[in-house]
Amino acid sequence: MVDVASSMGWLAPALAAMELSQMAVQAVWEGRDPLVRQVPYLGDERRAALCRTLGVETVFDVMDMEDGDRARLLEGLGPGQVAEVAEYVNRYPNIEVAFSLEGRVVEVGQSVRVALELEREWDEDEGDVPGNVRAPFFPGERAEGWWIVVAEPAAQALLAVKRINVGRRLSTALEFVAPERVGPAKLKMFLMCDAYLGCDQEFDIELDLIPATEEDSDEEL
Repeated sequence: MVDVASSMGWLAPALAAMELSQMAVQAVWEGRDPLVRQVPYLGDERRAALCRTLGVETVFDVMDMEDGDRARLLEGLGPGQVAEVAEYVNRYPNIEVAFSLEGRVVEVGQSVRVALELEREWDEDEGDVPGNVRAPFFPGERAEGWWIVVAEPAAQALLAVKRINVGRRLSTALEFVAPERVGPAKLKMFLMCDAYLGCDQEFDIELDLIPATEEDSDEEL
């Protein structure tokens, strides 16, 4: 679905298919408390209500909780269950993204290159590289994957997409063709996970599109 939508340049269907992949892997439908319900044992009614009381809406909120609040949230769980919660939270992807363009002033129809550096926050005690996705309802092991998408939301146009595996760190780049119109262009770059909800990121890319340079058609004799 992602490949078909991307090949047609359809932004909304491509993003929706990526989000559907996340929901299928985690067995969590988009809606009420989908982020917290990914964490083991936090999806029951009492803990879900406590999460709302404590203002916990994302897995990152669980990471940042005060010790006392976390103890309240995990009250009644055995040591093994608490260890499962900790394992999930520690494996949940927190990725720092830095990117750069070769220039903001671009001719219409010109190729634009985006260079990216991605680095995952990772505890050295957890090993050299992240393991498989924590997805207890998925039938089999699943490696973590990502898509990088560059789009023009105002035109609902997908300009470029690239499939990547981040691991702990990755240097990569992708290219796209600048829109065929003169003036400012406000683009978006999305980093979309294929296996976890709530860890996607988006970034602004602003270009100043100028007319293409006309080549001199006169040939010198």
